[in-house]
Amino acid sequence: MKIKYVNQQDKLDIMNGEVIADEASLVDLLNRRRSNAPFFGRFSGDNGFELMIGMGGEIGCVQYSRTDGDPPYLVAVPPQPRLTSGYVEFRTANTPTPVPARNILTFDELKKIALHFLETGERSDDFSWDSI
Repeated sequence: MKIKYVNQQDKLDIMNGEVIADEASLVDLLNRRRSNAPFFGRFSGDNGFELMIGMGGEIGCVQYSRTDGDPPYLVAVPPQPRLTSGYVEFRTANTPTPVPARNILTFDELKKIALHFLETGERSDDFSWDSI
C-alpha cells in the first residue's frame, strides 16, 4: 500500500505530501521526525483510512480513522501502559492537543503500528483500540 504524509504542525516540513511505499522510507521519516517537539502527523492510505500519529522523542500516540472524516475514530492502547495518569500534549496547527496517559505508546510501538498500516491498511491487532 502507499501512504501520504502531512505534518499537521509544520507546513514547511520538506516531506509534506510525500508518498511512502516501503518500510525503509517510513522508518526513516519516523526516526527523523522523532526529535521534533511533540506534534501530529497524518498518514493517509490509498484505501480510505489514515493514521494520525503523535510523536516526540520516546513516546507517541496513534488514532486510526477514515480519511473522509466519518467514524470510526479509534485510539491505540498499549499492552503495558507507559504512563498511569495525566496526559501528554502534541501540537497540531500550533494548538496543543492533550492525549490521555492511557493512550501513550513507546516510539517502538508507534512504529510497529505505522508499519502494519503501511503493509495492510488496517489497524494492528497487537493493540487494543478505544473508540472516541
